[in-house]
Amino acid sequence: MVAKIERLLLWAIETICLALLVTLAGAVVYSTTMRYLGASPARYDEIASVLLAWLTYFGAAYAVFMRQHMGFSGIVIALPKSAAIALTLFSELLVIIYFSVTAYYGNAVLAVAKWDSLLSLRWMTLDIVQSVIPIASVLMIIGTLLSLPRALRLAAQGIDPEHAEIDKAIAEAEAETASLDLKDNAK
Repeated sequence: MVAKIERLLLWAIETICLALLVTLAGAVVYSTTMRYLGASPARYDEIASVLLAWLTYFGAAYAVFMRQHMGFSGIVIALPKSAAIALTLFSELLVIIYFSVTAYYGNAVLAVAKWDSLLSLRWMTLDIVQSVIPIASVLMIIGTLLSLPRALRLAAQGIDPEHAEIDKAIAEAEAETASLDLKDNAK
């Protein structure tokens, strides 16, 4: 059930990131083309900035779900099992506390931001623009909690996920090379 929720949230974040990326690319291409033709649109710079910020926050949330943020797993796997688990729990607690504070104050900012708007789109208030901060923070907390059992399991087993991923890629490349060599020898 937890894995299903995690997959659903990951799919939703991927979809949002893709939509933001396509929209951002379209806005930049349109704005650049219009500037080249001498008819510079005023609002697209501000829209592109907002889209880039949203893409960054949702991309960071995606990275949390995938556990692809920078870490120091080498330190964790060098420790004894109980210390590795304790350090992992402590670091995840710090992450949750940080994003809880970010979500809380990000939400508090929305009350002030609702009275201001973008310069080029007066109907878009800054609370809409800034709402990405608490939304992404909550997603990051959820992603941390959902992936915590996996992180604890890896810490307990002394497995560095980065090295495991590299080893898997090397094994796949070697298998592919071996199959190509067999095909070449069969000719």
